[in-house]
Amino acid sequence: MPSPQAPEIYQKALADFPGNAVSQDAHAQEVITTISLGYAVKGWTAAVTVVDGMVRVIAVPEAGIAPKEYLLGLLHAGFIEDALPGLEAMYGMVDDADIAYNFGVALSELGRVEDSLAPLKRCLHLDPEYTNAAIALGVSLSKLGRFDEAETCLRSAAKTQPGNPLINQNLAATIARSGKPAEALPFYRQAVSSAPDNPAALMGLAQCLDEIGGDHRKEAHGVYRQVAKQFPDTDFAEKAKAFLNQKARDDLRGAVSDGIRFDAVEYMTLAMQQFSTQPQDLIGQIVLEIAHLGEQGLAVNDPTRRYRLKTLEGEFTGLQLLSYMHVGMKMFNAGVNTGSGLDREYAIVKGMTT
Repeated sequence: MPSPQAPEIYQKALADFPGNAVSQDAHAQEVITTISLGYAVKGWTAAVTVVDGMVRVIAVPEAGIAPKEYLLGLLHAGFIEDALPGLEAMYGMVDDADIAYNFGVALSELGRVEDSLAPLKRCLHLDPEYTNAAIALGVSLSKLGRFDEAETCLRSAAKTQPGNPLINQNLAATIARSGKPAEALPFYRQAVSSAPDNPAALMGLAQCLDEIGGDHRKEAHGVYRQVAKQFPDTDFAEKAKAFLNQKARDDLRGAVSDGIRFDAVEYMTLAMQQFSTQPQDLIGQIVLEIAHLGEQGLAVNDPTRRYRLKTLEGEFTGLQLLSYMHVGMKMFNAGVNTGSGLDREYAIVKGMTT
């Protein structure tokens, strides 16, 4: 059995169609008749309208795919640009909340954020309970920097569905972007509570906590570590690790007044001595184990905190492990960026041993 044919959905200016009619209305009727008969000859069903100088056509072959189903299928497959002309044509012909919503979202996704407002508002006019349209409208307004309008829209949606995690997440993000992280925090907490497996909500929570500062920063670091552990191999995990690494480097330098960690110099000297007698594969295992620990955060400024490794006997401070990792990585590739922030200390040690 052959696959169902796709419909044809498009719009075109009336002026682009040739004709000999004496008036615009007559020309419009001539075009409608010509297009309708052309599809009828092929056995297709066609709806043709001319409004405000635009000809809009929806033509469906016998046993073809329904127009709305076809367009939503394109969107689901990620073909937003391909779906847009059809969505625009149908938006101009039918009062359908789904079409209005998806047309608005497609415009926003393609960077036409200002243009997305009208169809999203129309969707909510057609169906005031269309929650996703309220979220999308709030997001578009927020993208445009119209934070007060976005907040009003999303707060209204939150009253209707207080437990909806997407509403709470986007409301929190909007409030935070407007410079009110403390007000955003309860909504981020609600979003994470309702959807604990959503990395975007967790990242938003961590960033919000960090921006508030003070005692909230410790919790923020814990959330970043949770993201790195719970969602490995994602952009969210990479961003979380980058923050944790930067925080570790800041802590590392903040602990000394002259900018050089001579305790790290001692640890690196010891590492070079130990590694000089060990096979490379063991050194590689040690480095990987320390790197894995580092993803969870090493307490580089707390000498009372001790760590144990499976690959190396003894107990180690966070700074000692960071120093060992730096030396081990440099042994494999002298030009590698270890991310430890200990390049100056390593240069001192190398100067002492050459």
